[in-house]
Amino acid sequence: MNDIETFKIELKKRINWPFTIFLGLWLIIWIAIFGTIFYGLITTPNRIGDLVFVVILGIIIGLWVVDRFLWQISGVELLIITNKIELIKKGKLYKSCQKIDFLEYESVSFDEDIQTPFWIKLYGLKGGKIIINYLGHKVRFGQDTSISYAEIAANEIDKEIKNRIYNYA
Repeated sequence: MNDIETFKIELKKRINWPFTIFLGLWLIIWIAIFGTIFYGLITTPNRIGDLVFVVILGIIIGLWVVDRFLWQISGVELLIITNKIELIKKGKLYKSCQKIDFLEYESVSFDEDIQTPFWIKLYGLKGGKIIINYLGHKVRFGQDTSISYAEIAANEIDKEIKNRIYNYA
């Protein structure tokens, strides 16, 4: 059995109420529209061929909005360090996970995220104040954390990773 100790930082997404209410209203309208479309397809099945593209596109868009709505309500960013670095976004429809091997790791830093456009941060697609550099790339996390906490977390993460790298080498 593997007895590697786990280092974990969990950052809760702060709810952006105006945007969450907008997504909620959008979902109610989407349910009403697609309820009507599905009712129409059930009562007149010969129209299915005409509306297949619209239904498929509507379902994809609806699922994406549900994912963003859940992210606003219950989103959590998780950094886990065991024998690799894992960045996980959970609390939404589709959990996303990014794994970084210690051999790929370059550094960790923090800064105020001014490069990521506001609307991308609003949807929770990118952004964050803690930056992990690996293989010439950057990954950010900690979208709603303060810059002072980002500094503390970045120092702790760097210390933990360096400790593990030197102990396993």
